[in-house]
Amino acid sequence: MQLVLRYFFYQTRKTLFLVGAGLLFALTLSSFIDEHMVDALKQNISVPLQILYAELIGFVSPGPRYILYPLLATLHDYGIGTGVIVALISGHVLIEPSTFFVEIGFFGYRFPLKRFFISLVVTFLAGLLTTFLID
Repeated sequence: MQLVLRYFFYQTRKTLFLVGAGLLFALTLSSFIDEHMVDALKQNISVPLQILYAELIGFVSPGPRYILYPLLATLHDYGIGTGVIVALISGHVLIEPSTFFVEIGFFGYRFPLKRFFISLVVTFLAGLLTTFLID
């Protein structure tokens, strides 16, 4: 029983350290974003292009999704639309590069390519729909 508890506490400490490090990274990154930067982005880039960029950024974003939330909250506070945020989160979830080679092994190379392009379209449409319905 004592061995099990020791293992449990070891894993808990390790997990809390990784979660804390991820959140610290996200909070630090979000502190570099200021309102003028976001205003310039919104003025120079159209909303559909912002959604496309957001889903591609979500696609390449490392780590678990909770790391993105402080950054997304900062962007939302500065006026980035909900559709862009939905696209970034959906891009992170639906278009995951880490499963690409696993899917090739199980289903062949066509399956992950089709899934990537379908997920890209679905994520883009979700961002646009959210923009029109909520923003």
